[in-house]
Amino acid sequence: MLSTIKKILRALYGIVLVVLVIFGVYLLAIAGMVVWTFEVKLHRWPVYLYSAPFDLHVGDDIRDVRLLERLGRLGYLQSQDLVPQTGEWTERGSQMRIGFAHCALKGQGIVTGPAQITLDWKSVRSLKLMRSAEEVQRLLIEPELLEVIPAKGRDPELCRPWRAETDNTLAVDAIVLTEDERFFSHWGIDATAILRAFRANIRAGRYAEGASTINQQLMKMMVLSPEKTLWRKWNEVLLAVMADTLYSKETILRAYLDRVYLGHWGIYPVRGVNEAARVFFGESPSDLNAAQCALLAAMIKAPNVINPHRNPDRARARRNMVLGLLLKAGKISRDEYDRSIESPVRMRRSGASPVKAPAFLALVKERLDRGRFEADQGSDRWDLVTSLDAGIQTEAYAQLREAGEGASLAHLVLANPETGTIRALISPTHPTWSGKGGDLETLLPFLVIPGLVTERKDQVRYTLTSPLFFPGVTKGSMTLREAFYEMRAPLISRLVSSLGPGAIMPILKEFGVRCRNGGDNTITIEPLTPLQLAQTYARLANLGSTRQLHPEIKGFSQKPVESPRAETSVSVGPCPLFLVNHLLKEPESIAVKEGRPDTSSAQPSMFIAKDKEGVWSVAYRQDALLLVRLPGDQVNEKKLREVMLRLLPPPHLQSAAGHQAPDGVVTRKICLESGLLATSVCPRVIREPFLKGSQPVEWCPLPHQ
Repeated sequence: MLSTIKKILRALYGIVLVVLVIFGVYLLAIAGMVVWTFEVKLHRWPVYLYSAPFDLHVGDDIRDVRLLERLGRLGYLQSQDLVPQTGEWTERGSQMRIGFAHCALKGQGIVTGPAQITLDWKSVRSLKLMRSAEEVQRLLIEPELLEVIPAKGRDPELCRPWRAETDNTLAVDAIVLTEDERFFSHWGIDATAILRAFRANIRAGRYAEGASTINQQLMKMMVLSPEKTLWRKWNEVLLAVMADTLYSKETILRAYLDRVYLGHWGIYPVRGVNEAARVFFGESPSDLNAAQCALLAAMIKAPNVINPHRNPDRARARRNMVLGLLLKAGKISRDEYDRSIESPVRMRRSGASPVKAPAFLALVKERLDRGRFEADQGSDRWDLVTSLDAGIQTEAYAQLREAGEGASLAHLVLANPETGTIRALISPTHPTWSGKGGDLETLLPFLVIPGLVTERKDQVRYTLTSPLFFPGVTKGSMTLREAFYEMRAPLISRLVSSLGPGAIMPILKEFGVRCRNGGDNTITIEPLTPLQLAQTYARLANLGSTRQLHPEIKGFSQKPVESPRAETSVSVGPCPLFLVNHLLKEPESIAVKEGRPDTSSAQPSMFIAKDKEGVWSVAYRQDALLLVRLPGDQVNEKKLREVMLRLLPPPHLQSAAGHQAPDGVVTRKICLESGLLATSVCPRVIREPFLKGSQPVEWCPLPHQ
């Protein structure tokens, strides 16, 4: 009997020992999860990808720059008040006032607070910052959010850390009093709150009141699933107690304020007081008033129910309850309480869905140095500003539908030839380009270049007014300009045969075109993607010198995330390239009209060509280049030309309208019919540039009457 008892005791002792070991390992696992959460997971932040900030200048037409559409996508609403609130705009007569919201991108010169725009019809006459009464020449308006790259192990969400400079003790007090009034005295769980909630639920016969502390809510958000089971609740309690044992109350509270869920802004959940203050009120947390702090605290219980836009009465009632807690605790005065109770329950609405730019974003992600970037993700590098113009990107989708039936398969590239930055990008086959095409007609402007390159001024092979003879042309001869627009196939054959592949191919290769000699005075080129062809024309637009086209990416400190791309140039001098750019301006845009100023330098160069698979169209100035690729052969070129001109951004008044003629180029008034110096009776006169020494010396002999 005694031996049996001893055996039973030894067995029980073994079982207890095993249980204790298992429980010890379990507690160590709980401690490890808490440490990993606070030391690793809570330091991971999402990456925000933004468009370029919008620059509004004096002299801009608000219709051309699509100002109201941009404000709408940012969530700004029109107000009937004389002085708009944050996130609103109003128009009275010739004055437009905008209450610009707080922007998280510090140090970039983005406007915040109220501003006034004085209009002359729809043109900006003056810009004024209303707080300082300072008149400025430009307003830099906040960029639009394109996408959120989630932190590792998280879903896409809007979440920023609470910074020391944005501290608002009233917001903290409101949240603590509402969610966990004994936070600073309990040890992770609140026994008093548990007992009170148990009694309330028994009386109600259902789950009516919770007792989760801030510790428990934080652990549930960061570690556990939202399912309601006893096992999950047990783990939640242990994690909360362990967190309170290992970390200070201030650390736990700060983590909670950074991660608490407060509703949705568009398609993204909003987490943290810092982000909620910015998106819901357009303010920094430090600038929130008592009513706003109380509303944030009130929303934590059920953000999608206690919402001023869905349930205004319920939101007001709970906000006022929180204000009562603040008054009772002595955190606000009676006067402040009375003012806050009477104030309207106001919160901003989310704007439109993020701009559609999948091909651009795919290119951005390809070019990010992920290893270096993720290493900095725990510091100040969660905002990335790109070069995308959100207004043009949005407008491009709408305009392409007018250009042809193949709009859904169209490619579009808008870039700045001077800097190489891509401002809009559309491709149906992101992340890689698959739309291939291009032939010698697509590259006709580059075939003209070697004919304009000379060793001596008296050895010019071609000028823009050189007479050319083609079989079957009834009027005998036509100028190179006329042939360029009316006889492209014969002109290509003439240029290749007269200049020879040996003169043309080196030029094409310098501009990035892969080609080979096809024999019998023919040239075969490799298929071109839209981005490659845009790069080729960007060199031409910038007179042979440009950077590689790329989506510019800047970090929080305005330092480029990518290494700068070296500027490249071609050996051909700027004079022949200037002449070709002028050739791509249609005669109507450079015609000389009596009594009118010369505006030809502001007119873009434009070229439309067809190949076996579709139509290419390119339009450019010194500061902007637009390329569109439409598949099929049923493209309305007139509509396409109109679309190109609408989408190409207008030059700002303070920027150069176009390249000035380089040294070595002179301009003469030429009769469009004869290609010779115009007389006083010539009806169609244009200004044509020539290399010095190659301009015509003969006067137009045509009677014209």
